[in-house]
This record gives sequence, C-alpha cells and structure tokens, in this order.
Amino acid sequence: MTTGGSPSRARDLSRAKTALAWMVGGAVVVVVGVVLGVLTARDPALGIVVAAGIVILGIAIADLSLVVVAAVPATLVLLRVGGLLSISDLVLAGSTVGAFLLLRGRDVRGLQPLLWAGTVYLAAAIPVQILHPYSDNVLEWLHELVLVVGSMVVGFAIGREGRARRALSAYLIACSGIGGWAAVVAGLAFVRTGAFEAVYLPGLHKNTIGGMLAVAVVIAFARPVWAGWTRGWAYTALALCGLGVLAAQSRQGLVGAIVGMLFIAIRPRPQTGRHSRWVWLAVIPVGAYVLSEVNAQLASDNRFNSAHQRLTWYDDALQVWQESPIFGVGLRWWYTDRFEARFQPPNAELEVLTSVGVVGLIAFLVMFAVALRFLIRMDPVYGTVGAAVVLTRFAQAQFDLYWVAGQASLLWIVAGICCGVQARDRAAAEAAMDPRHGPTLRHRPTVRT
Repeated sequence: MTTGGSPSRARDLSRAKTALAWMVGGAVVVVVGVVLGVLTARDPALGIVVAAGIVILGIAIADLSLVVVAAVPATLVLLRVGGLLSISDLVLAGSTVGAFLLLRGRDVRGLQPLLWAGTVYLAAAIPVQILHPYSDNVLEWLHELVLVVGSMVVGFAIGREGRARRALSAYLIACSGIGGWAAVVAGLAFVRTGAFEAVYLPGLHKNTIGGMLAVAVVIAFARPVWAGWTRGWAYTALALCGLGVLAAQSRQGLVGAIVGMLFIAIRPRPQTGRHSRWVWLAVIPVGAYVLSEVNAQLASDNRFNSAHQRLTWYDDALQVWQESPIFGVGLRWWYTDRFEARFQPPNAELEVLTSVGVVGLIAFLVMFAVALRFLIRMDPVYGTVGAAVVLTRFAQAQFDLYWVAGQASLLWIVAGICCGVQARDRAAAEAAMDPRHGPTLRHRPTVRT
C-alpha cells in the first residue's frame, strides 16, 4: 500500500537528483575550463585541439550524425595544428569514425566503385613507402587515406542518414559569407586605389578562396532536387560565391567553376527536363579574361609573376621526378632536405608524379576516371552534382596544388553524399513496395520539385 508521504518523498528525491546533476555538471565545466586555460597558456594549438575534441564529444553524445555533418563546413577551416594537420583534417578524422559507427554493412554497396577507385591509388602509393622510408611519407599516406576513403564514407553516411541538405546548406552559407566579405573588401580597395586588386582574407590565400567558392558556385548552380533549395536561395548563394571568386581574381577557381557549370549545363535538369543554356554565355568573357591575364604575364619581363614562376616550378619538379621515375621520391618530399627544390608542385599530375612516380600517376588518373564514369552513369538526380564537383576540383588542380586540406576531401565527400542519398531513396522505395509496409510508393522520397 502506498503511504500518503510517498509522492512528496518522490518529488524531493527527484529534486535532489536534479540538483546533484547540476552540481556535477557545474564542477565538470569548471574543471574543463581550468584545464583548457592551462593548456592554452602553455600550448595554444593543443588547447584548441582539446577544446574541439570536447565540443565534438558533446555533439556526438547528442546526435552522432551531426559530427559527420560538421566535416563539410569544416573543410573551410584551414588553421593548422602541429604543422602537418589542419582543423579540417581533425574534424574529418573524427567524422570518419562516426560514419563507420552509423553505417550498416550492406548499405555501403552503392559506394563500392568509389572505394575501389580510391583504394587503387592508395595501393599504388605503398611501394614508395618502402623505397623511401621517412616519417612524413608514412604520415601523409595515412592523411591521404582519410582524405580519400574517409571522405567518401563520411559523405555516404551524410546522405544515407538524411543529412545531405543540412551539410550542403551549411557549406553554401559559409561560402556565401566568405564571398560577400571578399566582394566588400575588393569594392573598398577599388574606392581607395581606383584599381581592382586580388583579395586576400585573414588566413585565406586568394587561390584558396577561389577553390572553395568555385565548388560552392557549382553546387548552387546544380541545385540538386533532394537538397530542397528554392531557386532564389540557390542563385543568391551562386551570385555571392561568384563575386567572391572574381574578387579573389583566382584564375584556377574561375576555370574550375566554368568546367563544372558547363558539365551541368549539358545535362537536362531533373526539375524541368531542360538544359541551362545561359551559362554558355559566361564562358566567353571568363575565358577571354583568363587567357588575357596569362598571356600578359608570359609576355612580361617580370620573371617572378605567377605564370613564369609556374613554368620554373614545372621544370624543377621534372628534375625531382627523374630521381625516381617509376615509384616517385616520396610523399611530401618538399618538406625534406633531400632536394634543393622546396615547393609543392602547382599541378596535380606533377605533384603525384614526383611523389609516387608513373605507377602512382596512372592509379591517380584511374581513380578520377572510374569515379567520374560511375557518377556520370548514375541517375542524374543524384550523380550530376557529384561528377560536376569532381570535374571542378580536377580542373582547378591543373593550375594549383591538389593535396590541400579541405579541398582535397570535399570533392569525395560530395560524391559520397550523392551515393548515400541514392541508397536512402532506394531503401525507402523498397520498403514502400513491400506488401508488409503498405501500398507501393511511386516517387523518389527525397526528391522535391
């Protein structure tokens, strides 16, 4: 029999538990704050890493999929910790672990062609580990493992868990902010000097800005139906990011954006079934601008402008490659004291050729060829934006660095998202067609027109 005082005692017990929880929580916050303060005073980089780890742990406890989603906007955070890794690398590594915890075995079947493509390149980079053993070589191979395979798995988990819209929206919002900021800085500089100057933002080189925003331009222009964006919202982001690329005067960013947009333009849009013909008009002025700038620099007597400097770097990179043409001289060789040249080659093929040789370059090109073939053969509802982003990044890397934190992972994250969304829709359609789950579903679950 329940006594009259039992409800009162239960309320008192509940209040006591709540008070105890607040006390313990407060004590934990104080302890963590003190520890972070001490760490930051002694080693700011370590303090940042620990703080980021605590935040990620808290988010993971609340919703593990949010940690995976964070990898997409985190590609924009290039602050380095310890010299080798950036904040984006650390978030991507944590997101990769989270993605493996979220995914179920058979779900990943739709990602297998991409995973095999990435594995081919990574396998081809193993012989150079044996021929030239040094710490940066091994660490960079592990780094590239996460940048390629980890990114694919993270993207797939985002799409499979129904977080694609949130992840890509976060990226576009952040890039729109960067683009708007760059445009304002360029405008103020023009008012002050009467000339348009290339924009450099704190911690962001003009070519880094161009690379980031070019991908955002392509994603916004593609406006995948499963993202659920309105035309006005997507085109506003496209305009802001496009202005940012122009303000940065990043020629490789402009080339990459045009290549990606032209690919989208030649494919019928799922929303309307029509092609986007107007983008072809942008090719003429952008192409003319890029060619005129390059020709002007090549004709200049300034041997240290970007065009002449690249030609010098290309020649020096070929000299390095001749030291070990088959398997390369090792990853991140430019950080060692083995060669007079101390630069990362500003061209994807030369960067890979010097690092992992002819064998590695063939595997690198196979990775892109297989990935593009797979994405192009997918239903355009899913594969078009993935293939366009991969083409954009590959085009950029013909004139700039390829293995760059964030930018080397984003293309594979987006490709993985496309596969994950398709897998989610197929699973929903199969469940709807199962007699045990009610009537047949005759439309794609996440496709919005």
